[in-house]
Amino acid sequence: MLYAQDLTVGQRFPFGTYRMEEAEIIEFATRFDPLYIHIDPEAAAKGPFGGIIASGLHTMAVYQRLIAEAMWWRVAGIAGKRFEIDLQRPVRPGMVLTGHAEIEEIVIRPERNDAIMTIRAVVTDGTKPMLSLRLESLIHARPA
Repeated sequence: MLYAQDLTVGQRFPFGTYRMEEAEIIEFATRFDPLYIHIDPEAAAKGPFGGIIASGLHTMAVYQRLIAEAMWWRVAGIAGKRFEIDLQRPVRPGMVLTGHAEIEEIVIRPERNDAIMTIRAVVTDGTKPMLSLRLESLIHARPA
């Protein structure tokens, strides 16, 4: 397990990949974001994006899966505190998402035996950013 003292500013955690399938996009949106651009291929084809696109919430869920596997399974996290999210491009069926997270700042708080860590992350389709975000989270410092 990596604690606050084990991490450094600039340290990068590369993501694996996740393929977005149309059936999954429709299933997720049907449950959580039932707008026509996410669930109705015919209506979406006539809409502003020219076809089905993933819900931003779905894209965020995929980001969470990617960062959990790349970073949070190894870092002694406590909880997220704040997100700043920029959905830059629509995610379409067939896209393979990847990206990375990079530590921007770590502030160790010895009196609480924890730290506030800020990371910047980007999810891409392999070339273009689809989502970028800044996350502030609490992490454990090394136990005494």
